[in-house]
Amino acid sequence: MPDAPAPDAPWWTLRFEALSALDPAFNDAVDDRAEQETEFIQRLAGSPAGARVVDIGCGGGRHAILLAEQGHTVVGVDLSPRILRVARQRWDGRNPGKPGPMWMPGDMRWLPAGGPYDLALLMDGAFGMFDDDAEHLRALGSIADQLRPGGRIVAVTMNPYHWSGKSRAVHVPPGVIADDIDVIRSYRFEAARGRIEDKVVVFKKGVRHEPPAQSLRAWTPVELVSLFRAAGFHQVRVHGTEGWSVPDEPMPVHPTESVYLWTVASL
Repeated sequence: MPDAPAPDAPWWTLRFEALSALDPAFNDAVDDRAEQETEFIQRLAGSPAGARVVDIGCGGGRHAILLAEQGHTVVGVDLSPRILRVARQRWDGRNPGKPGPMWMPGDMRWLPAGGPYDLALLMDGAFGMFDDDAEHLRALGSIADQLRPGGRIVAVTMNPYHWSGKSRAVHVPPGVIADDIDVIRSYRFEAARGRIEDKVVVFKKGVRHEPPAQSLRAWTPVELVSLFRAAGFHQVRVHGTEGWSVPDEPMPVHPTESVYLWTVASL
C-alpha cells in the first residue's frame, strides 16, 4: 500500500501498522475505559469548555473522539496514515455528517504546527518509545512550544516498581479482539534499561504473525518530575492507580499496586 512503512522504520511504526493491517480492532476501541479515562483527564487538567486539545499518538482516536463529542476542539496526531484513517472512520460512524477532530500525521518530536493548545495528551503508550531520554525531552519541548501559557499536559506511563520482576504471558482467545484473531502476549521488565518489553504473537486463520516487540521506557515518579521540569513544565504531579483500573480521583502512587502513572504538569 502507498502508506506502508519503510522496512527501516522505527519499531513503533512497524508494530502498530502491522497490527492495524491485521484487523482495525487492534486500535483500542472507544469503550467504557476510554470514557473513564477521558473523565479522569478532565478532572486532572480542569480544561475549560471548548478547550483546544492535541492528542499525540492518538491511534484510533478513542480519546480524541470523546473529547470532540464533548465540545472541545481536538487535533489528533499520529505517525500512521492508516491508523488515522481508522480514527476518521470511527468519528464518521458515530457522528455522520458532523465536523470532528482534525487528524494530522506527525512526529511528537517535531509536532506539526496547530497551537496554541490548552491541553496536550500522551495516552496508551504514546510516551516512552524512544531509546534515548534526550528524544523524550525533545518531544516534551516540542509539545511545550505549542501549549499556551498555563496550558497543561497529561501523560500516562508504566510504573516500573509494579512491573519489576513480573514477567507474565496472557492468552487472548478468539472473540475478544476479533472472531478470527488469537493472541499470545508476553511482558518482561528490563531493569538495566528501565523498559518494559511487550511481545505479541497473532494467529489469524491459522497463520502466525509476529510484529516487532513494544519497548517502553518506565520512569519512576521522581524521574518523571525531573524530566518534565527539564522541558519547562512546573507543578508536576504524578498520580497512581489501583491496579489496572482508572481512578475516580487523583490518588497516590502505590509502589507495587499502581500499574500506571498519570503525570499532569503545567507551563
